Amino acid sequence: MDDPLAPSQTAQPSTPVAEAAAVPIPPTPSTATTSNPLSPTKPIPVRPRSRSPLPPSPTRTKDLSFLLQLSNFRKISQTDISPPFRSSPAAPGTPLPALLRQGHYYRAAILAVSSLLTDSNLSQKEIFELLYVRLACLTLINQTPLAGKESLALGDIHSPFYLSEDTGECILPWELRVLAVRLQALEAGDAKRGVQGYYDLAAYARMRIRGAHDVEVKGLWKERLRDLGVRVGNALIEMGDLNAGRQHFESLAQATGNIEEKLVLRCWIAMLCLRMGDLEGAKTWTHGDRDDGEASATESPISKGGPNNDVLDPLLNMAEGDYETATTEWRSLLHGPHNVLAKQNLAVCLLYTGHLSETSQLLEELVNENHVFYALTFNLATVYELSTDKIRDRKMQLAERVAEGLRRDEAETEGRRIERNNLDFKL
Repeated sequence: MDDPLAPSQTAQPSTPVAEAAAVPIPPTPSTATTSNPLSPTKPIPVRPRSRSPLPPSPTRTKDLSFLLQLSNFRKISQTDISPPFRSSPAAPGTPLPALLRQGHYYRAAILAVSSLLTDSNLSQKEIFELLYVRLACLTLINQTPLAGKESLALGDIHSPFYLSEDTGECILPWELRVLAVRLQALEAGDAKRGVQGYYDLAAYARMRIRGAHDVEVKGLWKERLRDLGVRVGNALIEMGDLNAGRQHFESLAQATGNIEEKLVLRCWIAMLCLRMGDLEGAKTWTHGDRDDGEASATESPISKGGPNNDVLDPLLNMAEGDYETATTEWRSLLHGPHNVLAKQNLAVCLLYTGHLSETSQLLEELVNENHVFYALTFNLATVYELSTDKIRDRKMQLAERVAEGLRRDEAETEGRRIERNNLDFKL
């Protein structure tokens, strides 16, 4: 698919990053079948004593032409995409929903811009949805700096301009607002701005919760408020303030009364403690000795054998340098629900204990089983660097195998990112 942007435009340099967090893709205009419960339609006015009702009054729309300017968008460089992934198997003319479902995010980003620049009949809702798809796809293919630049076209997402003249509600889709907060903060180089933006959205969510009369609508906004709480913690960690991020997640764990949610938060805090080098803190959050509002340490969801308990224990041993014990624990998990994670981390333990051949065998098995993720391909590329002279050839062969596997099992890899960057293979 040709990029609709001018070919003479210089490709913007990109900063490779680790695989982005999954961003939920909203239904595209052609597949959306349900109305937005947060934007109720006003009753049709009827003239008194009229024999027939008047037609519905048209909803007033904003002039969004400033979002459809060619200068808002940048040409995407393919130089960071590994060569075996540059040719997409998707047939020409594949609709946007299919591209998103199949994980062809590079082509989806191009098609979204093409629709924005060439389709003169787009509705206000469709424009915002296509913009979200564009920015989300750029993030998913590790073009976050490019997405940050393009997000500036929206301007101030808290501006009164984006309030509906009919209902007073914000016309920007919630997912687009949340994504724009992070991207604009990254582009400005001001992480604190992102935190403040999330707090502004949280204030809006609380207002909607107070004004909601429908149980489902109120539940939706409560869930969005909880999600913002997690994003604030992530933003604090992203700006390098790990201690503030830890304190934030600890406050969330103390405040929630949901056992499952508390379990997840405790695991996150334990992992964050490991990243900070606080092994004792990680142990207390793992085994329930930390007072976070529960009745006693012995009643901790993790200490009861929660789903992540078996995983955290060997990670703790790895952090302490006890690779022999961790190796035994990972081997015991090879036939359980965490078998892929266990095999990956077992390979790492074996690498540190000098078993390079078995490390390579385990990682190759994961690739052959079509389990593809950044840490796996990066670690296997590292093994090639330690065990062979034909390093680049082996890395290119790995990239070709991964590309072939993803395309061959496209039905089983639905929703996974097809395009992989050179960084994934240390190329």
